[in-house]
Amino acid sequence: MNEAKVLQLFPISVYTNKINIDEDIKNFIISQEYERMYSGNGDFTVNKYLLNMPECANLKKQISEQCDVYTRKYLTVKNHINFYMQNSWGVRHHKGDWGQQHEHANSLLSGVLYLETNKDSGNICFHKPYGYTNLFHSSTLIPFDNFETHNSDVWLYAPENGDILLFPAHLHHSIKENKSDITRYSIAFNFHISGELCSKNSKIDYLKLEENKPYE
Repeated sequence: MNEAKVLQLFPISVYTNKINIDEDIKNFIISQEYERMYSGNGDFTVNKYLLNMPECANLKKQISEQCDVYTRKYLTVKNHINFYMQNSWGVRHHKGDWGQQHEHANSLLSGVLYLETNKDSGNICFHKPYGYTNLFHSSTLIPFDNFETHNSDVWLYAPENGDILLFPAHLHHSIKENKSDITRYSIAFNFHISGELCSKNSKIDYLKLEENKPYE
């Protein structure tokens, strides 16, 4: 008998890899000025274009290279479409801080790089989009022996120092409570595209979005 196969159709791809973070740039980001988030459950840097600072040039380059791998190698986006970093900011979570479920508006790809974290400082939690019925409809709660990426409504990822994650900006995510005694630090960022979008029979306007470069 032939072995059965299952095709995982229309998945939402989350890219993960590791970046070596220089201790000096880590301390530089930690030393930035932070302010309390509007939600009151964490802090972010006053500078919302953090990686545009000259001191962060090499780190921004490494993150952009990871974005190229994700979009070219795995998503096979054509070479004339360029992804550029829109904005970036540091995130700080003290003990007891957490992050509510949200998505990133006005961008195509989002990501996070972990600078200082441990197993109890707050996993990132991805949520299946509302109305996205990839298996059984949510009105019928089917029990499973094992929860995997294809049958779960929520998926937790336990980050380590140096981990980078890239994912579609519309993918809802949240951060679990920091239950550790360390202060958790990460960098969040968004990407958009520049380039001509067209098909064989229909050409649309150029997408002319300009990168905000306040430090250049």
